[in-house]
Formats: sequence, C-alpha cells, structure tokens
Amino acid sequence: MIEKLWKNLSPRSSRIVKMLWSAFTMFFIGFGIYLQIEADIGFPSWNALNQGFSIVFPITYGTASITIGLTIVLVDLLLKEPIGMGTLIDAVCVGLGCDFFSMLDPLPEMENLFVKIAVFMLSLFILSIGQYMYMITGLSCGPRDAFTVAVGKRCRKISIGTVNNIISAVVLAISWMMGATIGIGTVISVFGMGMVMDWTFRLVRFEPRNVTHENIGATIKAIITNKE
Repeated sequence: MIEKLWKNLSPRSSRIVKMLWSAFTMFFIGFGIYLQIEADIGFPSWNALNQGFSIVFPITYGTASITIGLTIVLVDLLLKEPIGMGTLIDAVCVGLGCDFFSMLDPLPEMENLFVKIAVFMLSLFILSIGQYMYMITGLSCGPRDAFTVAVGKRCRKISIGTVNNIISAVVLAISWMMGATIGIGTVISVFGMGMVMDWTFRLVRFEPRNVTHENIGATIKAIITNKE
C-alpha cells in the first residue's frame, strides 16, 4: 500500500519521495522514544549499553552512543548489509524528533506506575510501526535494525521478533555487568519489543528480511542520472 507513493514515479522522484517518507517516519519513531523517556521506568537495552559504556570508560553518554553506533555500522558492513540514505536519515531525524517532542512536552507528569507501563508499551507499538514504514522504502536500515535483519537472515527459522529479543537480552546482560540502570522498562523492551514487532509485521504482512536495500551510492546515482 505504502509503495503506491513512489511506485509510478521516475527513479529520481521516487528516491526523493522515499527519503522524505523515511524522514517523516524517523521523526515518528522519535516520538516513540520520547514516550519511553517520559515513562521513566528504565532504559531500553541499547540505551542502557550507552550508559554502561559511559560508566566503564571516561566518556560522556553521547560519545558512548556515537562510538557504539559506528561500531555497529562496521559490523553491519562485515555482515554485508548495505549502508544507505536510510541509515543517515535515521542518525539525524530520530534525534530531532525526540528533541522536538521533548521541547513541546505534550504529556503531563506521570506518577502512576501502571500509566507509565501503558505509555511504555504504546511506545513499542509506535517503534514497530515506524520500523515497517521506513524499511519498506528499501533505502537501508538504521545501524541497529540493520544488525537485527542481518542476524535474522542467518536464522530464517526464527521470527525477526525473536531475533530482536535475543540480541536485546545479550545487550542487556552486557549493560548490567557495566553498571547501567536497569528498570521495568528495560525488561519490557527486551521481551515486549520482539513480540510487538512480530505482531505488527504479521498484521501488515511484512517480512523485513525479504526487502532488498540499496546503498547510498546507488541512491545518489539514481537521483543524478534519473535512471535505475
């Protein structure tokens, strides 16, 4: 259904529409991350890893996030996952979206634990929908999603959600050993994200391992030459 937005466009126009669509969906994902921050019941596993690295090594949380992100990109390349415009858009627009909603701060302060858990669960659905919306463009995934897909391609008998759960559990264990803050939200993200991802992808009949992504060079070439 979403593909109709660019299906009948020229190669140049289709890439531009795909990039704009990806930027919008990454902004949407930023809202999901904002909800997790506002729920304040524990870091998701990858964020906990950033915190763990900042504790063990004399670096800031931001520097740890960048270092881990770049490391994952290198691993993605070793696993032969393409790095494309979607990867760059992910790096920029998710953070902008999160900052934008944090600035607006539309949610009132939450004190009830059950409300916090409900908001955190809502964020998982938003993140899963956002993943589908941007992956369908085929412009490559963000570093962590690309890693999940790469591992998933090598474990075809396991659902992509289960693959995500396994990776998150390993990341969580490393984070915990490094002294990161672990809360209810961390545990929910480890086991709940994969379940929500599987449910969402089945609902829209989407299998991320079957998407053929193009690298950044192919996208730029299509825009410049207007040819596939």
